[in-house]
Amino acid sequence: MLKIVKYFSFIMLIILIVLVGLIFIIPMTFDSNKLPLNYGKVNSELFLGEGKEQPLLVYFGGSEGGNSMTKPHNIKERQQYIDQGYAMLAVGYFGMEGIPKELDRISLDAIYEEIVLTLNNSSINSNCVAVIGGSKGAELALALASKHTRINGVISLAGSHVVFAGPSFFADGKTSTFMFNDEELPHVPLTLNILPSLLMGDFRRAHEIALMDIDAVEDARIKVEDINGPILLVSGEKDHVWPSKEMSDEVIKRLEANGFIHPFRHIVVPNGNHFQPQSDYHPEVIKFLNKSFLPTCDANHQYIT
Repeated sequence: MLKIVKYFSFIMLIILIVLVGLIFIIPMTFDSNKLPLNYGKVNSELFLGEGKEQPLLVYFGGSEGGNSMTKPHNIKERQQYIDQGYAMLAVGYFGMEGIPKELDRISLDAIYEEIVLTLNNSSINSNCVAVIGGSKGAELALALASKHTRINGVISLAGSHVVFAGPSFFADGKTSTFMFNDEELPHVPLTLNILPSLLMGDFRRAHEIALMDIDAVEDARIKVEDINGPILLVSGEKDHVWPSKEMSDEVIKRLEANGFIHPFRHIVVPNGNHFQPQSDYHPEVIKFLNKSFLPTCDANHQYIT
């Protein structure tokens, strides 16, 4: 028994040393003045249906990294949109070879340039582009659309009302997730006071603590009132990763306070978690797009009902 206790004590010591290294030593070597490797590069893949003048949906995954909508397990989800006459541009913005490794200071400019390049495709209706994202991808979608009026629709699935710091140990939670015009967007920092919650696996509580920084929250709010088109938000009532329901409510409040002229809606999934809005609500998203997004693009556009 004594040997077992000593063994587990040794293991815990090793874990503690690793955590100390991650939390204190590694961030000391981080240079916030140096942009991440492969900054300004993205991975994208375009999926087209049949016909001309296809409206374009640009999809962003979340903090899992990679290019989620290109994965085999997401073919059915992607095909729902293709079957409705939409083209889809799947964009990976970190966590792949040749693009940034970490979710830290991602270039919104590079992503937008990729979208503009895609709009030159003769099968695409260049006046009809919406962005859709899940989790951090929803944060990205809202932030990007707030900067570019050529984007005329947004779908936020389990998203945020603010820009957070990039969740990278190497960046120590102090640099923004996103850059615009090569400058960091104002963001809510992820400081050491969230560490106990993270170690306990309570990611929602960690974000709730971060959101207690009222001044940072006010600076980091996404200017959703500047978005040039309809907005749909879908959130889980009991999101376990971050308070997406409450944060989406904040988006609605801001739209209402600013007299937003385009259609907007917030669907709350009863007892829903973080993932259900991203996996189960594509039919509702399509209905919203068909009703509220397509008419703003081109009155002559035909789609499947």
